Amino acid sequence: TFSFLLLVFVLQNPPSVPPILFLKCTLFYSQSYMNLPPDKLSLLSQYDNDKKWELICDQERFQVKNPPSTYLTKIKSFYQDQGGVTRRFKRRVQESTQVLRELEISLRTNHIGWAQEFLNEENQGLDVLVDYLSYAQCEASFDLEGAENGGTLSERGKPAERSMEDLNKSAGSSPTHGMTRADKSHPKYSTSRRTQKISRLASQRDDVHVCIMCLRAIMNYQSGFNQVMTHPRCVNEITLSLNNKNPRTKALVLELLAAVCLVRGGHDIILAAFDNLKEVSGEKNRFENLMEYFSNDDSNIDFMVACMQFINIVVHSVENMNFRVHLQYEFTHHGLDQYLESLKLTESEKLQVQIQAYLDNVFDVGALLEDAENRGGVLEHNSQLSARLEEIESQSAEGMAELEKQLLQATKETELLKVCTELNMEAFEEQFKTKAQGPPAALSTLKVKVAQKAPSKVNLIEGNKAKNLAITLRKGGRSPADICTAIETYDQQALGLDFLELLERFVPSDYELKLLQNYEKEGRPLDDLAEEDRFMMRFGKIPRLAQRISTLTFMGNFPESVKRLQPQLNSIITASMSIKSSAKLKKMLEIILAFGNYMNSSKRGAAYGFRLQSLDLLLDTKSTDRSQTLLHFISSIVQEKYPELNNFHTELRFVDKAGLVSLDSILQDIRSLERGMEVTKKEFLVQEDNTVLKDFVKTNSELLDSLLKDSKTAQETYGSVVEYFGENPKTTQPSMFFPPFVRFMKAYKQAEKDNEQRKRLEAQSSEKQAESPSPKKKEATGHKVGQ
Repeated sequence: TFSFLLLVFVLQNPPSVPPILFLKCTLFYSQSYMNLPPDKLSLLSQYDNDKKWELICDQERFQVKNPPSTYLTKIKSFYQDQGGVTRRFKRRVQESTQVLRELEISLRTNHIGWAQEFLNEENQGLDVLVDYLSYAQCEASFDLEGAENGGTLSERGKPAERSMEDLNKSAGSSPTHGMTRADKSHPKYSTSRRTQKISRLASQRDDVHVCIMCLRAIMNYQSGFNQVMTHPRCVNEITLSLNNKNPRTKALVLELLAAVCLVRGGHDIILAAFDNLKEVSGEKNRFENLMEYFSNDDSNIDFMVACMQFINIVVHSVENMNFRVHLQYEFTHHGLDQYLESLKLTESEKLQVQIQAYLDNVFDVGALLEDAENRGGVLEHNSQLSARLEEIESQSAEGMAELEKQLLQATKETELLKVCTELNMEAFEEQFKTKAQGPPAALSTLKVKVAQKAPSKVNLIEGNKAKNLAITLRKGGRSPADICTAIETYDQQALGLDFLELLERFVPSDYELKLLQNYEKEGRPLDDLAEEDRFMMRFGKIPRLAQRISTLTFMGNFPESVKRLQPQLNSIITASMSIKSSAKLKKMLEIILAFGNYMNSSKRGAAYGFRLQSLDLLLDTKSTDRSQTLLHFISSIVQEKYPELNNFHTELRFVDKAGLVSLDSILQDIRSLERGMEVTKKEFLVQEDNTVLKDFVKTNSELLDSLLKDSKTAQETYGSVVEYFGENPKTTQPSMFFPPFVRFMKAYKQAEKDNEQRKRLEAQSSEKQAESPSPKKKEATGHKVGQ
């Protein structure tokens, strides 16, 4: 309304300046819709009133009057299927380009409220532009395909719903794909003039460029930029536009991508977009097409400057040094360094500035590696010296302990000899010698014998660990060499699962490996090592030792795990399906609900259901004379009125077994099997010639897939039956859901037996009463005999 009044005022009083109050209000209104940065607003406030009024009149005069919906309706008509009605390619492109140009002017010149209306949830202008951009990049190829096959746009489906990846696939599977030159020369496959004309027009089209200009205008608004950043497809579609043949378009695309890359979170979005471009375009490596365009299209300086600026931002805006080196290597791999060398003599000052900026910030990887190796050498030397010092200290301590032990032994023997000298041992020996004894030995021949001990072995492994390893190796019953060979060849027959699990605890740590390597580097004899250390020396040299032992353990446990998990899944699936599909159980529960509603009718209205735990209360509710429970009464009613329901429990299968299953534990075990299979497959990729791994993966992958499928079925069927009975699958475990049914079936069977027993007793009692004569009969019979 205010804008309309302003327009009327301007038309009625064009040459004059309005009153100050009206001018201030108008200026405030214009500022709020012009989306000017703070510095421009400050400059505007410094103008005199005549200049301000002139700007306001210009702003209102040049604004486009069409609402956003007008443009959106026209743009949608270009890519949506209009019932098979198609227009000629050239005219369609010209019309869409003209509409997009007008839209771009409106987005740039209209007030911010117009742009916000264009982007709101009702109009969803950004989605429309992204859909058109996707359509426009595919349209020419689709028309080319239709011209060759004689089809129409409506027959091929909606182009906007097809991605560039679909285009590549259709091109790869087209009838002419893979033909020889002789085949293509056949008249059947010759290119028509219409096809050539469409191809020529497609390379000249400007609608993609103008569409991206519209996106640039949107990104000039803060709210529009935020929408572009959060849109799931927008940046991807902009990046795919790099495949456009127009260098102006590619330069514009790189300008927008550079702007996205500089904001928080934008770098990850850009890398993801180029990963998508790699997949869609069939690149072997990321940035491959970009570098190819940069290297070959040297006729357009603006594109080359934009490309070099984008590379600078992508590589050097990363704080992590390792990641920067990685990104730098990607471009080096594509030949960037050599190409920049050839551009040193370029006459473009802008391009020279960007090239120099890249070279100033580039990392010298060779120097970094040399520096790292030097530092690593110093650290390694220090580590070796520390290890050697610890070894010498350990040996010194062992030597001192041994000397103290020998001195103590010598002291004891000296004291014993002294005692023997004081006592009369010759007389003792003469008196108490046995017949087998020879002549007595002279006491003077007794010498002090110092215990001679075998040379001590070098121990590098911690004492307790070495002792436990020795025990484990004895349990294995095989030589260390055989054990290591079995691990290297994945020989499951040679190594038991229990032994592998014990052996897994003795995988050498990095520190232990360093000790063993230093010992070997010093050229010291391996025979001087203790037996456990020699085993660790051989054990630690097995490539990917931890992965091998883990893989062997997984392979050994896999059949038993599947054998254990499969029946549990089957019981969950069968029990869930049988409970939900049982018509007899449903009828039984209806009867129970009817009795419950009747009993509680005086307290509240009829209930539509009851909790499963309430089935246990059927045994707690007893009759007035305490002779039977409610379940006994219901059983007798069913026997009388609904005899076909007596065997309802036969429809419920594996319910008792399902109640013992922990579904969460099963799913966790299956996830562990998945991880183990992934590790095994990775090992097989490293060792493709290993027949053991090949046979295991080939045999058991399908078995694991079947187990995964059954686990999903178990989750779905169990969740379905739990929800069917009004419970929450996330909080209700099988151990809570199935047992009430098990107890109910057991109690119902017992109630049937009790009712049958009571009937037999009543029948027997009736028979006895019928057979025994009444007292009057006995009296009459006796009187007759007396007569």
